[in-house]
Amino acid sequence: MSESLQYNNGQCEIRRTSYQFPRGIPAFEHVTRFSLVENPLFTPLVVLESETVPPLRFACAPVACLMPDYHLELSEEESALLGSCAHSRLLVFAILTFREDAPPTANLLAPIVLNPASGAGLQSVQANLRYSHIHPLRETSLCS
Repeated sequence: MSESLQYNNGQCEIRRTSYQFPRGIPAFEHVTRFSLVENPLFTPLVVLESETVPPLRFACAPVACLMPDYHLELSEEESALLGSCAHSRLLVFAILTFREDAPPTANLLAPIVLNPASGAGLQSVQANLRYSHIHPLRETSLCS
């Protein structure tokens, strides 16, 4: 599903892609339908937005933009929930946190993993503790 938005006498195509989260997201287990909202004006940033609880939304960035050598580890259960798909075809995002009293951070410890082929998604808590849930964002542009 796509929708268009007028911007500065031009058009901007906003894409919304629906994903089913069978386990929800930790702390929001009851919320199982999310849309990935992509606006080219804000690329590479995206928004993961609940389809059933409208105020619930998360700003996200592709993990590869934040840490190019990031290695995603999925359990067998997570792979099954996502449906069979090569890791290279999965979309992996970090949820961003913006605080008034601290610099912005990214959660690399528990990325959002989406399978466009199956329409399934989940938040995968990584067993490898080399990643942080408060990874600092640099002042340089993402994926420049």
